[in-house]
Amino acid sequence: MTVFGCLLIGLCSLYIAIQLFYLLLLYRQRPKQYQALDNYPSISILVAARNEEDNILNCLHHLNYLNYPSDKVEILIGNDLSTDNTKAIIEQYIADKPKFRLINLTGDEHPQTRGKARVLAVLGEQARGEVLLITDADITVNPQWAKGMTEALIGSQSGLVAGITNIKAETMFAKFQQVDWLYFMGIFYAFSGIGKPLSAVGNNMAVLKSAYDATGGYVKIPFSITEDYALFKAVRQKGYTTQQLMSPETLLYSQPIENLNGLIKQRKRWLVGGWDLPLMFRLMIFIFGTWYIALPLLLLTPFIWQGICLLIVKEFIQLFQLLRINSNLKLKPEHPVAILFYDVYLFIIIPITSIAFFLPGNNVWKGRKY
Repeated sequence: MTVFGCLLIGLCSLYIAIQLFYLLLLYRQRPKQYQALDNYPSISILVAARNEEDNILNCLHHLNYLNYPSDKVEILIGNDLSTDNTKAIIEQYIADKPKFRLINLTGDEHPQTRGKARVLAVLGEQARGEVLLITDADITVNPQWAKGMTEALIGSQSGLVAGITNIKAETMFAKFQQVDWLYFMGIFYAFSGIGKPLSAVGNNMAVLKSAYDATGGYVKIPFSITEDYALFKAVRQKGYTTQQLMSPETLLYSQPIENLNGLIKQRKRWLVGGWDLPLMFRLMIFIFGTWYIALPLLLLTPFIWQGICLLIVKEFIQLFQLLRINSNLKLKPEHPVAILFYDVYLFIIIPITSIAFFLPGNNVWKGRKY
């Protein structure tokens, strides 16, 4: 057996070991149930919107019908210099709904920050709630979302909690994204459960206003293209605990990325932010990416049967991981074909993302370069 072959088998075996550990964590942990509160705190829901004319009305409609004491809810929408009809759509919808407030940014606010972080800095300053709920303009929340997030935040005595984001899926490309999001949401949940949280997703989080203020808010938090991880990190540095939730009440749905170019830009942005993670997790990201290069190379060597066996083992582990995640969320696996061919999708996406990550050039998001 050549040194090169041994190296490839070793890398693939290490990846399988991490996958087994992840599977063990998923089956070892049970989602926590939090009690209804006798007295719900006031909440401010923060929504950053830039050129969201296709999505914003659906988002606002579902936020309007949240099951939460109406006198304790305010919904702040930050219009981030939209050049489409986003502003007009919001104005028309909220005209007779006093719990909504539209704040139009000029672009001159807080020059030390940019993009969504700037919008949230402005909204955070004006928020009056004891709890801040943060979501995006392309999100569909369920009626129990605000209660579920707030109950978990207060019940766990945390500074910040994050829910699970799923993807609305009609095309096969979107179905692969749905499997992808649930899979990596499961990783966040698994490591949070052993006291090693990775991050929080910025379209589905709740943070105590006192914890947010303790960080100085986005006005003081160093700018990052992954503003959600920046807030998560700042809250933890102030001594607060964080939790990754996994429950039907805190599950919401996001719109999928429409094309491969947009998806690669999104994943590159995540990798840029993820490179600020502790060394252990950066090594895990490296090993995850290496599998999708090492295994194809192994299949081209005389050790093809070892490679096939490793692939079969990985597919079974991954199947049980996804089944467990769906079970925790009380979801039926919606797209079995996408689950079956999920690795084919990753064998295409991950090498392209890895190349894009190392290529020079700015990150582009919402039409802006970072």
